[in-house]
Parts: sequence; C-alpha cells; structure tokens
Amino acid sequence: MTSSASAVRVQRERVLTFQGGCNFRDIGGYRTQQGSSTRWGTVYRTGVLTYFTDDDHAPLTNLQVRAICDLRRAEEREREPTRWPHANVNALFWDDGIVTPTIRGLSADRPRNAQGMFDSMVALYRALPEWMGPRIGGMFAAIAAGDVPLIVHCAAGKDRTGIAVAVLLRSLGVPEETVIEDYLLTNTSGDFEEFIRSRHQAQLGVTDIHNPLLSMPEDMRRVLFSADAAFLHAAFEEIGDVEAYLAKTAGVTPQVQERVRAALLE
Repeated sequence: MTSSASAVRVQRERVLTFQGGCNFRDIGGYRTQQGSSTRWGTVYRTGVLTYFTDDDHAPLTNLQVRAICDLRRAEEREREPTRWPHANVNALFWDDGIVTPTIRGLSADRPRNAQGMFDSMVALYRALPEWMGPRIGGMFAAIAAGDVPLIVHCAAGKDRTGIAVAVLLRSLGVPEETVIEDYLLTNTSGDFEEFIRSRHQAQLGVTDIHNPLLSMPEDMRRVLFSADAAFLHAAFEEIGDVEAYLAKTAGVTPQVQERVRAALLE
C-alpha cells in the first residue's frame, strides 16, 4: 500500500483512538436520502478533551481542527478544562441559563434502581433539546462560517453530543435509522467505566468528589453509561420537525442550513 493510500484509509476510520481520548469519532461517510454523503475529516464527535497525552499531540494536530464546540456546563468546563495541543482553535461555549437539566437533578426523586435511571435518562433527553438550542445554533453558525474541521463534544460524548450530532445529521438528510446507528456506536467505542477508573480525576460531568460515580449500583451505571435508542427517540419526539426546531429553538436560518450542507456534503 502506498503512503497516500494509507493516509486515506486512516482518515476514514470511524473511531479514532487516542491514549487520552474518550469516544472520539468521525461522522463522515454517511449517505443521505438525496444520494450525497457526509464529508470525512470535517466534524468529529467526542467526550472530554482533558486527558490527552504527549503522544496524542501529533495525531491531534494532524486533524487540523479549527473550532471546538464545548456543550458542557460552566462547572464542568472548570473542573475538566480542554487541553488541546495548539492554541489556534476557536473555542465555543455558552451560558447555562437559569434551569439546566442534569441527570443528577432528574434522578433525585426517582427510585435508585435501573428502571429509575432509565426513566431519568428519558426525561433528560426530553429536556435537553430546548436547553441546547443556543449550543446547536452556535455549532451550525461555526460550520457555516467555515470553522471546519470542527469538534463537538460534551463529557462522555454520548448525551448532549448525541443530540447535537443527531440534529446535524438529520438536517443533512441522513436517515433516522443511520443517525441512531451512529449514536449507538458509543456502546462499542466508549468504555466509560475504564476511562474513569484509569484517570482518577475524570468525572464525565455526572458526578463530583462528594458523590463518586463508581459507587453507584452496577445496574444503574449500566443504564447511565449506555446509549439506548429509546433515549434518542425521546429527543426526536421533543424536536419534531428538524428544520422547524432549528429555526425556532436554535435560531438557524435556511441560509445557514444551506451553507452547512455545502460544507459537510459531497
């Protein structure tokens, strides 16, 4: 294999592995209902960007990322700050607003068992689309302005990132079943328990030093860490028509949508 052919193959790996990475994936190569495909090497989805090693810096720099959309809350950004190997990236983040949906808050009054956690996760996915409107709008604006390659991430790269990427892919015409398949890849590309155990400070946005995540009963952890199609379906039900959601909740104009399609489809 020639070096150029090898480079193409590496570029088109769906899951990118870094020593300090968490659930890092390329959303290129998905076919749309109109017959085009999402571009490789243009939008990456991932979890926390705090724990990269020196060995990660060269391959991360090779991605030529221009913008990082951080979907996390302010307290999460403060506890686990992004550590990118170079400073010339556009760091995007947003205010949290008055009421912020969190799994801790939504699970507080539910039974401490697997069903209680499942119901809490469904409630979270119903609440997130409204709260994430400005964040998703900002992501679309960055792509439309040419800030690509772009990373969109939260803590685990599963819930908030899952919704943001699902909205993006659906707006591009990627079929819902394909969007759900992309979401479910988290179950094979992200071993969150191992990630937290191997990095003592890792919290993934769902715990704090007073309430260690790994002390949660195993059946609850399994639900919390999983990507379940029922969760994303709950978000889709809240979102309804994607273009209407983008216009009303995220403030994305048809012109911006068109520029995003031009940037991400081939």
